[in-house]
Amino acid sequence: MERTRRITLLLAVCILAVSSCAWAQDAGMVLGTSVGYNTQRLSLPLSDEQKKQAEQFGQEAQQENRAGHYGEAMRRYHEGTAAMHAVAWTPQVELASALQGHLDHAMLEPGKRVTISLTALYSVDAAASSKDKVSAAVFLVAAARGGRGGGGADTGDTPSKNLAASAPIDASHLPFTAQVTVPDAAPGDYNLEVRLTLADGSWPAGLRAAFVKALPIHIEDLSADAGRLRQRLAKFSKSDAPTLATAQFVLARYEQSDEGKASPAHYNFRGEFATANTILDALDAGKDPLAGKRGDMRRAYLSKADQTLQPYRIFIPTQYDGSKPTPLLVALHGMGGDENGMFDGYHEALKVEAQRVGFIVACPKGREPTSMYRGTAEQDVMDVIAEVRRDYKVDPSRIYLMGHSMGGYGTWSTAIDHPEVFAAIGPISGGGNAAGMEKIKNIPEYVVHGDDDRTVNVNMSRTMVAAGKKLGAPITYVEVPGGSHGGVAEPNFAPMLDFFAKQVKAQAAP
Repeated sequence: MERTRRITLLLAVCILAVSSCAWAQDAGMVLGTSVGYNTQRLSLPLSDEQKKQAEQFGQEAQQENRAGHYGEAMRRYHEGTAAMHAVAWTPQVELASALQGHLDHAMLEPGKRVTISLTALYSVDAAASSKDKVSAAVFLVAAARGGRGGGGADTGDTPSKNLAASAPIDASHLPFTAQVTVPDAAPGDYNLEVRLTLADGSWPAGLRAAFVKALPIHIEDLSADAGRLRQRLAKFSKSDAPTLATAQFVLARYEQSDEGKASPAHYNFRGEFATANTILDALDAGKDPLAGKRGDMRRAYLSKADQTLQPYRIFIPTQYDGSKPTPLLVALHGMGGDENGMFDGYHEALKVEAQRVGFIVACPKGREPTSMYRGTAEQDVMDVIAEVRRDYKVDPSRIYLMGHSMGGYGTWSTAIDHPEVFAAIGPISGGGNAAGMEKIKNIPEYVVHGDDDRTVNVNMSRTMVAAGKKLGAPITYVEVPGGSHGGVAEPNFAPMLDFFAKQVKAQAAP
């Protein structure tokens, strides 16, 4: 029971944090919410009536989504979540669930004022909700340091500081705004939590994600560093240097984080400003900024698809010396994550195993949180491969692709679209279009799924594996008895990379 409660809470908090930071009112927001909703539906100990209600609300949400009524789809999911937690769908609960938080700035220094706004994703009954008002107070909470991809979230036990006293929200006069002053706090990642309460000062058990809007911020005086880098980049003459994009992205990431378009969490801005200046120093001196660099690094490139700077993480094993072709592994993160998830999550096991077998590893960013690696997100995967092949001596006959969850879906779809590139693939807890297996029937696969996966049903992998084996595909399928959605990934990194190490493509891509 405790395990189920913890998994449900982490999913709900994670989805809320992403939506508060980056998602607009669109199909991506609905897709991301549906994942957490269905995981709760399959994990919570529900009565028969609750199961029926949850199923009905889920179906109605999908109908609204298909019609393009994204706000109404969110309402159905929120009402279904309340039903699963045996909470009455009162006007006050509806209002709290509808509200979405925004900041005018997220990169803050002590003493700076920040404005918090709450807007509604869908219309609410203002007259009914005004009878027993919902109130909002603002707290500063240090961000949890849980590993990306492997879980981790603020569960409410982290020490907090009250920045704004409770104030009633008038649903007829939205957006609700509040201004707070950033206190003198140690540099680092925090959340501004807007905690909503009912008239009695409480919130319903099980609906913390609806009543606590966690807005990521970073407290540190970085404006001077950003200003100096901005001035230097504006004057930089060697605009054709490929590594320049990495320095440019540091400033772009700072600005995106400040605008709420990217989470500032887990990003060492001061260190990355220093790295950007080191790159510019090397380019000014006519030197290669990458020469001799090993280990885990952040990189970026200019996408030809839309002229945007796109980040990726790369790991270069210590044994790499450029004298012989080296295997390249491309790893795709899950929904709601980014280029950091595969490296920072799973107790950083992927880098450990890559060092052991001597693989270069590259982790692209999957564009929007729910891109499913389609369109430009898939192109990013191929572009990152091209970037790494330009900068390092990669063995074209030993390029591998793996991913977890949404990354598992992306592994299959990208390989199906580009079968000439990959020597082997490793989808974990994913799925895909079985009709496409004909295109990759000659590519070895190491497929992993848990039979107790309540986020992506195990039948998604079973269907793909059955279709592949019918075509004679060389598939190793690892179905973990009792395995959960996230728990099966890390233990299978080592055997998967050992499997990859034995695979060589007969005809390498040019």
